[in-house]
Amino acid sequence: MTSALSFRNVSCRFDGADVVDDVSFDIEAGEVVCLLGPSGCGKTTSLRLAAGMDVPSEGEIFLNGKLVSTPKDVAPPEARGIGFLFQDFALFPHLSVYENVTFGLGHLSSDEQKTRALDLLNAVGLSGFANKYPNTLSGGEQQRAALARAMASKPKLVLMDEPFSNLDPQLRDQMRDLTLRLLRENGAAGLIVTHDAADALRMADRIAVQNKGRILQIDTPEAIYQNPFDLHVAAMFGPLNIMADAQSGGQIGVRPSDMALSGKAKDFSVEGEVHNVRAIGPDWLCDITLADGLAWQALIRGGARPQNGANKFFVPRARLMLFKTQ
Repeated sequence: MTSALSFRNVSCRFDGADVVDDVSFDIEAGEVVCLLGPSGCGKTTSLRLAAGMDVPSEGEIFLNGKLVSTPKDVAPPEARGIGFLFQDFALFPHLSVYENVTFGLGHLSSDEQKTRALDLLNAVGLSGFANKYPNTLSGGEQQRAALARAMASKPKLVLMDEPFSNLDPQLRDQMRDLTLRLLRENGAAGLIVTHDAADALRMADRIAVQNKGRILQIDTPEAIYQNPFDLHVAAMFGPLNIMADAQSGGQIGVRPSDMALSGKAKDFSVEGEVHNVRAIGPDWLCDITLADGLAWQALIRGGARPQNGANKFFVPRARLMLFKTQ
């Protein structure tokens, strides 16, 4: 099967510094991959390289088996047949919602454009919005219009740059699910650039964690969450408690949500002084000081409020993460 997008040993250098450093990965037809990493890690440049907006210093990029980028020759974005979805929505303010959606459909007849646009507006919940203009829409409505425009040309690949970061928390899950549904229904692959682990865990078939230009690990959400390659990868998915491991000389990592006030004799356990407890919905976030002075947190699921003072916490052995010293 031909991959929708392939990077082959791609690097991109600005002012002598590798912003993207020897990156290789594939996105299969219909697959959604998230590039996850902190600001400045190279993920947006990777997306711009896929789009044809930046030129690789080394390596090759393929779309649907066709070579589209080398250091000497780059096919422009408009020649790549891909869709775009950005955090600022990027709608044309002087065009109506209908005109925005049909903007790239000049190769179709007016009847075909109308059918495609109205079907998509219905799919994203914007029936009756065709004649409205972007400045009259809410943020969520603008994102829905931008999604319809991204899917209008039936692209085989949609590139998304922090697509949900400007939305209210209540809208994010709705837009994540809607975007994923439209990608699936249209058989389109997706590359999502995000610093938000929730985007990646909720939407991705595979997650690629990027740092300092390099891909540290790429795997399914379950595998990368449960078996992170190193501390940096693990920390991308939320707070982490760390302590030295005397046996291996490395480090033990424990997620606060994996800790409990009761457990089995074979479980890993630590004793600590609870000095602050906060309600997080039905759960309890405990600030703990271990005997050696380490500051930890535990997220205790449900039940009665944990008591301040000395407590013993348990972690199933399978949930411990062991890392080499960095």
